[in-house]
Amino acid sequence: MNSFATNGEHEKKKWKIFANGLIVLGIMLLFSSMVKAEVKAEEITAAETEEEVTEEAAVSAASIYTVVAQDNYGTTVYTTSKEPKTVSDFFEEKGIVLGELDILKCELTDPITAGMVINIKRAEDVSFIIDGEEVYTIYMNVYTIGEALSKLKAETGVNYTLGEGYSSSQAYNVVDLIPVVSAYTKVETKIVDYYYDTETVENPDLEEGVKNVLTEGQIGSREVTIRVAYEDGKAVSTEILSEKILVAPVNKVIEIGTKVEEPEPEEEVASAFSAFTSGNIVRQLIMNASAYSIDYACTGKTPGMAGYGITASGIKAQYGVVAVDPRVIPLGTKLYVEGYGYCVAADTGGAIKGNKIDLCFNSYSEAVNYGRRNVTVYVLG
Repeated sequence: MNSFATNGEHEKKKWKIFANGLIVLGIMLLFSSMVKAEVKAEEITAAETEEEVTEEAAVSAASIYTVVAQDNYGTTVYTTSKEPKTVSDFFEEKGIVLGELDILKCELTDPITAGMVINIKRAEDVSFIIDGEEVYTIYMNVYTIGEALSKLKAETGVNYTLGEGYSSSQAYNVVDLIPVVSAYTKVETKIVDYYYDTETVENPDLEEGVKNVLTEGQIGSREVTIRVAYEDGKAVSTEILSEKILVAPVNKVIEIGTKVEEPEPEEEVASAFSAFTSGNIVRQLIMNASAYSIDYACTGKTPGMAGYGITASGIKAQYGVVAVDPRVIPLGTKLYVEGYGYCVAADTGGAIKGNKIDLCFNSYSEAVNYGRRNVTVYVLG
């Protein structure tokens, strides 16, 4: 009996242990499910939180603009909120100040946009070196040396000019000091033509008005040293310092007939003219004749000056060339002037109007001796 009781107790213990194991396993499975559910819930919450943060960052980035400001001194990158604002508002926000002479390349009322570039040209001190000695500075806003020079002239009232080698179109900031001069002179040496004079010799054996060239004139040359004064880049006066003859000119010598013959009938005069004109007398005029020469006293010009001794038609003024009113006698017309001879209308004059004619002589003394008189002028065909 004792043995049977003992075996029964052992069986009860084994079933009790097995039952307790099942209970523990069930509790462990239940706990594991609860832990997994909690981890899943935390993962979902973290994902949702991350998504919310990303959306907020995107919204924040979309509300910020990048704006670039450039001026003479460099480039600065700013960020600003997107809220509606103008360039003026932006300047106030960032403490950007415009000087009275500064130039803004856009309008203060323009709206701020993403990536906008705002350009400002700042006024600066521009310095000049005057006559190589005095430094003069003006606060200004200019682009070129020419503009800077104009402001200097306006402020000082002096017609300064740029130093040699500088151009008005150059940028003003190419040099630290812009060289200017108030006035300057240059000594120049030139080789110029030395024009000959024309001499006349009277020949009583030649018919009056007939002329022959005895000696052809030859132009010489001379070396002239002059001092030229310049103001505002232009020559204002010239002084001859010295002259040196390199090749002496040879004067032209003309003999002029002074023989006076008895007047011939008009038809005989026409016949005499035919050898000169191969034509006939077209008309006859009574005109008031004066006289001139190419000397300074008559023309106000000296050899070497522009236009010296040149007529309105382009030929050289000399004996046999006369000035007329082209409305009365066309330029290029061949004439015979009583007491003067054969000639051509090739010049004009401010005082030669209507029935007036101005006769060219080879010297001022001859022109003075001729004076003024009424003459018969034959227009040749």
